[in-house]
Amino acid sequence: MAFIRKQIDADRGFGDDLKELRELRGWSLEILAKATGISASTIKFLEDEDFGSFRDPVYAERHVRVIVKTLEGRVGFFVHKFHASLEQKGFSVERKPLSFFERVKHSALFVPSKYFLLLLPLPFVILLGWYVWRQAAYLSTPPILQVTSPTDHMEISEPTVLVSGITDPTASVTVNGQAAVVESSGVFDVTLSVPRGMSKLDIVAERRYGKNAQATRYITYAPSFGPGVLDASQIEAAATSTATSTAL
Repeated sequence: MAFIRKQIDADRGFGDDLKELRELRGWSLEILAKATGISASTIKFLEDEDFGSFRDPVYAERHVRVIVKTLEGRVGFFVHKFHASLEQKGFSVERKPLSFFERVKHSALFVPSKYFLLLLPLPFVILLGWYVWRQAAYLSTPPILQVTSPTDHMEISEPTVLVSGITDPTASVTVNGQAAVVESSGVFDVTLSVPRGMSKLDIVAERRYGKNAQATRYITYAPSFGPGVLDASQIEAAATSTATSTAL
C-alpha cells in the first residue's frame, strides 16, 4: 500500500485538504471520477466547499467517504472536517429520514417515454379483441340457408329430385344425410332418389364449429304411368262408394 505523507493543519478547510490529498496522489479530477464513479463536477463542488450545489449536503458524506477511501486517506478525519465545514457554512448536520417524496422527485413519478411504451401495444390489443369478438359472433350465428328447389309440397313425376339453394361458402350441406356440393359462391345442389308417394327432405347447413341452419321440404312422387297416388279425400270417397254398392 502506498503511504502519503501529508501535514495536517487544523486551520485548513475541508475542501483544501481533500484537494491536496488528491494532488498528492497525482490524480486528476477525471481519473478520480472514473475510479469512484462520482462525477468530476461533484468532486469539484466538495473541494470548493460549494455545498449549496447539493440537494442535501448532509447526504453528500457518502461521496466523501468513497473519495477518501479511494485516495487511501483517513476517512474519519475527513468526515469530521466535512461536518465542521457544513456547520461553519450554516448547514445542519442532523440527519433526518427522508420521506418518499423527498427521496423521489415528483418528475420521476411520471416518465413520458415509459408510459408511451405501455401504450404501444394498445392498438394491437384492441385489434385482437375485435377479431376475437368477430369470430365469436360468427360462430354463434348459424349460416344462411335458402332452398330454391324444390318448393314445399311439390309434386314430381320422376323418382329423383334436385335439391338446390344458397348457403355460406364455408358451410357444408346435407339432405337426408347425403352431402351436397357447395360452390365457392355458396350455391349448393344434390340429386336424391325418392320413393313413390310423399317424402320428407331434411336440409341442414352447418359450419365446422357453431350452430347450424335447417329447412324442411315435403314432396310427392306421383308417376305419370300406373295407378296414381290417392290422397285422403279420394280414399274416403272410394270407401263410401264401396259401402253403397254392397248395401244394394
